[in-house]
Amino acid sequence: MIKKITLIFVLFITVQSSFSQSDLDQYKYVIVPTTYEFCTERDQYQLNSLTKFLFEKQGFVALMSDEPWPQDLINNGCLALWADVLNESGIFETKFRLELKNCQKQVVFTSEVGQSREKKYKVAYNLSLRQAFESFNTIDYRYNPEMPTEVSTTTKPIKPTTITPPVALIDPAISESKEADENQALTARKKDGINYELLNDKGEVVYTLIFSGKEAFYMVEGIQATVYKINDVWVIAQTTADGSLQVETLNVTF
Repeated sequence: MIKKITLIFVLFITVQSSFSQSDLDQYKYVIVPTTYEFCTERDQYQLNSLTKFLFEKQGFVALMSDEPWPQDLINNGCLALWADVLNESGIFETKFRLELKNCQKQVVFTSEVGQSREKKYKVAYNLSLRQAFESFNTIDYRYNPEMPTEVSTTTKPIKPTTITPPVALIDPAISESKEADENQALTARKKDGINYELLNDKGEVVYTLIFSGKEAFYMVEGIQATVYKINDVWVIAQTTADGSLQVETLNVTF
């Protein structure tokens, strides 16, 4: 009886590990923020740089959130996961948990807790993060380009160098109607260095813009879309479910 229970437990762990591995193998990139919510400055204690380094050791292509995106990621933002470190520390112990979200902001991976009783923040943070990363040791991540991501890579890519506005942006009557009926006024607020959050009149974050490395051209966090400026007008271009490209004006103040 004990042997059967042990065998079932081993099989359960194996299935869980296989599922986690296949689940992550569809992602090529990990986007690491330049700062975490529990920190007060960019890359405090080199925690963000360490996160990037540890993901690269696991085989991911890791990018800081303010780095330019490679072309395949611009074409399909769902190739990337968004990393975060959750601080679950107590009074006498530092506890970190690593979390990965996909382009639809769904959590696809949560690590075990990494912990340390070191008193110095830099040492405790370093040890806790490294221990949290040990959860990857049983996964053996390997990017598999044949696996489909949440948004199919067969959808039409968004190419900032060749994209042209649709007729709706050229026809003043249609454009004005869209702005009046659909586009709410948005205010841009700097998030971290060169990235922005677009807020509505209630102060809610509608879009988070990630700088692409090209002037006046941003990726939208969590969806396959870009925000850019054309003819002094800000627009958002988004790939729809049928693969077509929908472009609308944005009433935004930077």
